[in-house]
Amino acid sequence: MKKRQMAVIAGVGLVIGAGMFGLVRQGRNRQREAMAAQEAQIETVQVKRQNLIDSVSVTGTIESADARKVSASAKDVKVQEVRCQVGDYVNAGDVVVVLDTSSLERSLEEARNRQALSTYTENKSIETASENYAEAVEDGTDAYNKAVKSEAQAKEDLKEADGDLNEAAERLKRREERVAEAKEALNGASVPAEPSGESSEEEQAAYQAALEVYQQLEKAYEEAQASYTEAHQAYQAAEQADEKAQEAYETASEALTEEQKKNDRNIADAEDGLEKAQMEHSYSNDSSEQTIENYEEQIASCTVTSPISGIITAMQVEAGDTYMGEGNILFEVADQEHFVVSASVDEYEISKLKKGMEAAVIVEAIGEEELPAKVSFVSPTAASSDTGSASYQLEIGLDEANQDLRIGMTAKASVVLRAAYEVLTVPYDCVETDVEGNSSVYIDKNGEKVQVPVEVGMEGDYDVEVSGEEITEDTMVYYSTPMLAGDGAESLPEAGEEFQMPMGGGTGPVGPGSAPRGGPGGF
Repeated sequence: MKKRQMAVIAGVGLVIGAGMFGLVRQGRNRQREAMAAQEAQIETVQVKRQNLIDSVSVTGTIESADARKVSASAKDVKVQEVRCQVGDYVNAGDVVVVLDTSSLERSLEEARNRQALSTYTENKSIETASENYAEAVEDGTDAYNKAVKSEAQAKEDLKEADGDLNEAAERLKRREERVAEAKEALNGASVPAEPSGESSEEEQAAYQAALEVYQQLEKAYEEAQASYTEAHQAYQAAEQADEKAQEAYETASEALTEEQKKNDRNIADAEDGLEKAQMEHSYSNDSSEQTIENYEEQIASCTVTSPISGIITAMQVEAGDTYMGEGNILFEVADQEHFVVSASVDEYEISKLKKGMEAAVIVEAIGEEELPAKVSFVSPTAASSDTGSASYQLEIGLDEANQDLRIGMTAKASVVLRAAYEVLTVPYDCVETDVEGNSSVYIDKNGEKVQVPVEVGMEGDYDVEVSGEEITEDTMVYYSTPMLAGDGAESLPEAGEEFQMPMGGGTGPVGPGSAPRGGPGGF
């Protein structure tokens, strides 16, 4: 009985002891949780030196930096020989395809013969036209010179006739004046009265004297009248001669003018004939030369060489085929050492990109090494799209040759829009800006929280570039609001860890494992 009571008492004691232990343990756990929660608050972060890069990332395909589709100017010729196949490496200038030139050589010979015959015929035409022109000039000059002489002689004759007419007019005028004088003198005299039979000898003598005077006046008047008539006839003759001379001069002048026109017309016609013959020869010769040069070019193109060094990527003909001419590809060759990334960029990103921007490329098929590159082409026009959003062609040229790459490999590229390399950074939440736009951070200075001014530079997705007298790579900076390890702390970097840029593009730091320090990477 006593043993049972002792056992019950011992059991109760154990239960009470266990309860007390549980209460004590629960209290300790709560203390530990409180301490853990207090310790989980992250108040400071160390200033970090890193690269901040704003970039646009794209995924594209590796293509040759120089790929050519090769054709020939020859047409309707047989493929005589194909010396290379797809996959063969060729140097620039190596013969790849040989076309049959026999039909072209026959056509060339025929064209040369036609040219020779045409040249002979046209030269004869030019010779004949030259002779006709010389004759037209010579004959026209003789006829013209005769007309000039006739016109000059007629002009001289007219001048002489004018002189004779003037002299006749003067002579007629003088005779007319003499007639007037004789008439006046005659009118001033009267016929003397004959004396009667009883007149004296003196009266008879006086009568005879007066009668003689009167008769002399009559005779003088008659002579003046006759002289005037003669002068008037001479004047009329001179006037008729002058009129004839005037008509002769006018006729000679008209003949000279007509001969001048005829002479000019004949010479012009002969000159046109000569010029036409020369132009026909020139045009015919140009056409013949063009035909001959065309055949010569086609013959030369029948030995088809590679324009660049590279790999034959396509062969479109075989020996015995008929090659139809330009527009039909013989073969394709591509540079296998220098490449570009061909990609499409959305319309919302294309305006940010410019030719010459630095970029980094990763081709996972050959490793994780970033390959330096630059934007080599940005399309000015959008490609057709069925999605409703325009896309633009972009090419990024790799800076260095790479023999490991192959056309068609998938590549990821990050184009650097702007970058700050090897700069001091802190998280956004560490920087405070007052109403005046001045920025500052709180640093830990010998265990004391001290506010110091900073200059803010480039911003990333998580961090911002800062600089100041108190800021070094070892400085500890306070968050504006302490961060909880369980509340977003997973996104915070631990010591030595860097954020990785998503391939979709954006702004952020780049650290170990993605791009070498100072490099343009943004993956």
